[in-house]
Amino acid sequence: MSIELDVGTPQNGFNDWTTVLVRFHGFADLPTTVGERVYSPQFSCLGHQWRLGIYPGGEEDSREGYVGVNLSNFSNTSIEIRYGYSVRDSDDVVRRHVSDTSAFGAFGSEGYADFTKRSKIMESLVDGSFIIEVRMKLPSSTDSIIRFIPTNPLCKNVLQKFMDEESADIVFEVDNESCQNDEHSNKKSKNTTPFYAHRFILQDISTMLAELCKPAEEGITTVSITDIKPGIFNHMIYYTYGGKLSDEDLKDNAKDIINACDKYGVVNLKLEAEATYVESTVITMDNMMDNLLYADSKNLALLKEAVMDYIVANKRDIMGKVSFDNVPSSMITDVLAAMARGEDIEYGEWNSTDYNTMRVCVLRKMLDEKGLDVDGSRESMIALLKEHSA
Repeated sequence: MSIELDVGTPQNGFNDWTTVLVRFHGFADLPTTVGERVYSPQFSCLGHQWRLGIYPGGEEDSREGYVGVNLSNFSNTSIEIRYGYSVRDSDDVVRRHVSDTSAFGAFGSEGYADFTKRSKIMESLVDGSFIIEVRMKLPSSTDSIIRFIPTNPLCKNVLQKFMDEESADIVFEVDNESCQNDEHSNKKSKNTTPFYAHRFILQDISTMLAELCKPAEEGITTVSITDIKPGIFNHMIYYTYGGKLSDEDLKDNAKDIINACDKYGVVNLKLEAEATYVESTVITMDNMMDNLLYADSKNLALLKEAVMDYIVANKRDIMGKVSFDNVPSSMITDVLAAMARGEDIEYGEWNSTDYNTMRVCVLRKMLDEKGLDVDGSRESMIALLKEHSA
């Protein structure tokens, strides 16, 4: 089988992965003495000479039953690269994958003492051969000359229409919280903040907004909003016009934004606010149950995953101290997924096709690439992926 390699020094700006397939034939018969290494022939890549080595019986500091692997720079100059290894079985299924960025000194090596279990490799042999895919690339170069190409002005032009009263065909009247009593009556005077918008922009954002924005018989359509603070509504509509919220706004208003976007179906901003909330919230024994029930009520799979990871990591401290009586039985699947992920990490195993143990962000990315709904529970996302992968 021919292998495509880069020979010599790559030009500035080179930023593509080079893939080398290395076969260790007759793997079962290779020596299994601890510390004994088997090398591949040298190959050229990124202007350097390399060899891939494996320890069929493990390195000195490997765990029992594990195979070690390392990549060696056989050139007299150092280099920093991004690299990764993948192991595929006879069905072309990835059984193990790792990646890293390292600076390789002259004649230096980098590797993994506990790459994967020997038993897993034995299950992945192809006609008796252990096949490992090595991918290498340079970090992005700061020396490359970047051509100036003006960006497409569409996003900028759409954003300029935000709150443009002259061209708007919809006005949202959002109730203010601080309504003052009328001086001459006991009733509160109606106090609203107007938001001018455009039907053609909002109607494709969500079915809820599309329903609210049905055209009036004549003139501008007026929509009353009574359940969202004006500042939060401003964030939501600004986002639908292509605006980007600051990290500070997302962090300070995460739950309010999640609640608003959940009700009005602005999915992407809801997920962005959820991610910010998860990053800025420390899960503790005191708040874990509130966060878990909130995640379930708003369909926040990422937050639910974070709480489940905390529960699994602190299970001995939690048992007998926290009541789970109010937790829906459907969450058992999420607990099992978190436990399975923990075992995979502990034992160095990884399977890229097991939807049940995949992280929520990975499931969402796969759904998004297929143009499918990403705002769902773990179970619904997995079911959707299986349905469209068949």
